[in-house]
Amino acid sequence: MTEKTEATIPLIKQGVYGILNTTLTSDDTMWFDEMSGDLGDAGRTVYLAIKARAANNDPKTPLVPMNMTGRDVRLVGHDAHGVFKSVGLATKIVNATAGLVEMTLPRALYQAVGAYQNAEFEIYEKQGNTKVSSVRVGFEVYNNHAHMTTGESEMYIDEFEELKKRLEKATADEIDYLNKQFEELTAQITTATNSVEALKQLIATWTKNVNDKAVALLNAKNTFTEVAEFLKPIIGYTTGTTIKFFDNTSPQQDLNDITVLRNLPKGTTSRSYYYGNQLKNNPITLDYVLVETHKLTDFKAFQTLHNIGGTEGYELRRVIDLISTNPVYGQWKIVSRWTPWRSMVPYLDKQFAVGNVEPMYRIDGNSVHIKGDLVPTKTIPNTDITKAYTMFDNLPFNFVNAQVRIQVGSGLTTFALFTSGKRMEMQKYSSNGQLVSINAGGYIGMSGVFSIES
Repeated sequence: MTEKTEATIPLIKQGVYGILNTTLTSDDTMWFDEMSGDLGDAGRTVYLAIKARAANNDPKTPLVPMNMTGRDVRLVGHDAHGVFKSVGLATKIVNATAGLVEMTLPRALYQAVGAYQNAEFEIYEKQGNTKVSSVRVGFEVYNNHAHMTTGESEMYIDEFEELKKRLEKATADEIDYLNKQFEELTAQITTATNSVEALKQLIATWTKNVNDKAVALLNAKNTFTEVAEFLKPIIGYTTGTTIKFFDNTSPQQDLNDITVLRNLPKGTTSRSYYYGNQLKNNPITLDYVLVETHKLTDFKAFQTLHNIGGTEGYELRRVIDLISTNPVYGQWKIVSRWTPWRSMVPYLDKQFAVGNVEPMYRIDGNSVHIKGDLVPTKTIPNTDITKAYTMFDNLPFNFVNAQVRIQVGSGLTTFALFTSGKRMEMQKYSSNGQLVSINAGGYIGMSGVFSIES
């Protein structure tokens, strides 16, 4: 007896109807005990409830009846001896909108003892004979020694048999039409036969590969000596590094390449490192960045960009919406930034000069640290309480507006260090509550931590 086809999907019933799930993959097989019968059986009736899924094909959504209006079902396959069988004329659509079908199986299906080598229900459009879907099924022919059969299993196509009967009674005008249908059926037989031979060869090849340990095996350690590419998300745990690398020998990349985002499956993350690639739409001037892309849904993703600069660097983020239709690229926002101490002298106003300690700044995340001291290059009368004196302008960062720090000048004087945009000003230079002149050569110290914009 031929070994029973391995059934990976159990049969679920809806009353007397077995649910035929058209969303299964080509590797899945449903075992139909209702179709299994004894050698020589005839007239066995199978009841099917054909199900599909909504247009989004989300596996979490429930199955719904497939509308069978204008459609029909046939059973095709190869029995235990590899002989082709096709049954299509014995199908009755019980309720088209509910997807309910019944099929009467002829004696020709039960001519060889053993499990069918392969079989499937084909759902097709009657107009044009276009296949809509197919579901692999398994069943078996038993030898209970109660039935006596003569001869070998023979190829059987009920449509072919029906055409022969019609041909015997056909008029001259019908001959060409019937011959055309014979040709179509013969083509189906040739395709099916070739498929069986190809399948046998494929099984032989895979058996050799398994014996040679040239394929991955379940419940065994597998060592891959070449690149392994997975086009679907990996479920489970991984170790090691998963990253793509692009340098000056790689094709120039573009951070706004929507094709790359669309090809990334939802619910996955990719990491790409660019070094000397002249990356397009890079939000920073440095040419060595690591970009993490998190594809949340078919429509939305967010990206994090890291500048790997040693003593200085950036971390920026943005959101990308409407990926599958009309992409909207959000503005890159600085999440954090860090720099070494840098001179503020290039931004110093000409009415001030460097004192004993050079004024410097250091960025750390969303804050900037300031230190140093200045001396006025000339005496400033300072008689107007509303007057402000620019100390630094066009700084390489933006202050969060209206921050004030009290600072110390020469003697007992104090002043307010005021920030706005890219500017730092001196206001209300005074002693004992009274405005005083800002004397040339005097000491003006400054220090503090200020918030800056992302």
